[in-house]
Amino acid sequence: MILTTYDKDLYEKTLKEDAREEGRAEIIAELNQLTKYLLKAKRYNDLERAAKDIEYQNKLLKEFGIE
Repeated sequence: MILTTYDKDLYEKTLKEDAREEGRAEIIAELNQLTKYLLKAKRYNDLERAAKDIEYQNKLLKEFGIE
């Protein structure tokens, strides 16, 4: 018989880590999509600025409907 114990703190920590990883993956996917759109449109200056300016990056995400 295998006896396991329930560690509530470990469980909650694991859930938080999983949610954080999923959030990161979603953000990365959005930024990759934005990069593809900007490259396809040859908007290199916009891409460079978006990499440095988060507010501008958010503006571009809205412009391309990526949110």
